[in-house]
Amino acid sequence: MILRFARFLAPAALLLALPFAAPVAAQDMPTVMPNNYVLSDILNKQRVDSAINSGRGGGSYGRQPSRAAPRYSSNSPTSLVGRPGAPSGPALTQTTYRASPEVSARVRRQFADWMGTQAGPEGGRKIAQALAQRDPVRSWAQIVGGDGLRPGDTADSMAAYWIFNWVMANGGDSNRAQAQAVRNQVKPMIASNPGYARLNEAQRQEMSEVLMLNFLIQHAAYLDAMKRGDRATARRLGDAAVTRFRNEMGVDLRQLTLTNNGFVRG
Repeated sequence: MILRFARFLAPAALLLALPFAAPVAAQDMPTVMPNNYVLSDILNKQRVDSAINSGRGGGSYGRQPSRAAPRYSSNSPTSLVGRPGAPSGPALTQTTYRASPEVSARVRRQFADWMGTQAGPEGGRKIAQALAQRDPVRSWAQIVGGDGLRPGDTADSMAAYWIFNWVMANGGDSNRAQAQAVRNQVKPMIASNPGYARLNEAQRQEMSEVLMLNFLIQHAAYLDAMKRGDRATARRLGDAAVTRFRNEMGVDLRQLTLTNNGFVRG
């Protein structure tokens, strides 16, 4: 089976797999996140259950289609609520951010340092080298861009992360309509979260780009196993995804079905 996400396996993503010649390091890897209390609050079981049960995947929070190439989005910190014609309910925060090269450099350095504690100093050095050789945000965008996901929006990076962990857990695949539906499920979860609203743009960029880096290293490990026909390692990576999401979100990835309306139970 050739995954849609495998269409573009960027060189930087391949290099990220090198420190994990011993698969156990990748399969047991938790999500490395700054401001983790905010992520935990966004992805708590009550919010996730509400998003899945409400069928938000077909909601109106989606982005208008555009033929323009993916680009970084600008962002206003003002609430969407309180404007003429705005819907009532909890204040919704923009999930987009303006990307800063300085923040990206710091994120990559800290990520490589943390991964060095998992894969050893040499592994950390290889990861730092891989991140320096090619922009990982661009590598991420190449992999998920066909599904309409793009840098500059936390909802997009979180949707890609959730979908790919589901793919690993179920040996499945996804399409553009499903990816957009999951994005529409995820976006209100982030936009209505008070903790996220308190983050400045640099912190939002940091959260989003670290999700991308986690995606890339998990993607590299899984695709490496698939290309080698190593089904045992692919299965262990899938089991690790199930454990990770059960611990982080209180949701069982193998009890979810990915549809054109997003994730549903059963």
